[in-house]
Amino acid sequence: MSGAAKRVATSSVNWSKLAERLVPEHAAELTRVKGVSGTFQSAVSQLPADLPKIDFAALKKALPAHSAVLDSLQKQYEAVKIPYGEVPADYLKEVDQWVEYNNARIKLHDVKVADGLQEAKKVEEKWAKAPPVEHFDRQHFVEYFPAHFYDLRYQNRIPDPCNIGLNETAEIENRFKDYKVLRRADKVDDH
Repeated sequence: MSGAAKRVATSSVNWSKLAERLVPEHAAELTRVKGVSGTFQSAVSQLPADLPKIDFAALKKALPAHSAVLDSLQKQYEAVKIPYGEVPADYLKEVDQWVEYNNARIKLHDVKVADGLQEAKKVEEKWAKAPPVEHFDRQHFVEYFPAHFYDLRYQNRIPDPCNIGLNETAEIENRFKDYKVLRRADKVDDH
């Protein structure tokens, strides 16, 4: 195994652990990224770890007229250092912002889950105190199913047997808040 392949092998991705953490909808993307990574690793494994060595002394003997140019090329060639694994600061900044965003989403999700658990506990407590369904009467339906059953003796609702949403807005109550019948001129008020 070449030196370049050793460097890539030490920083390889644990695909099975990544597959466990992803949702099944992202399996295709994971397979695609895995293929691209495999292609990259096979290309890198064929390359040597370092730049090839050039015998500048032999070149200077073969081309004595160009020794100044060869000296300049030798200095430039030896000064070439290709760092491995350095990520530009801009990309690291974007990754940090993305991590902060995802952490905020996770915290929000945790808060929503905690609220949902509290609501579920309230519902479970309500149903734990409820009588058996065989013993339900009209008052129980109003208490346990308030969206579908109502008691007009104490609830300020309009009967809505067709479920067209009369109680969802206050428009009908505002429209008919004065229950007096409007007088019409052609009506005779003699009875």
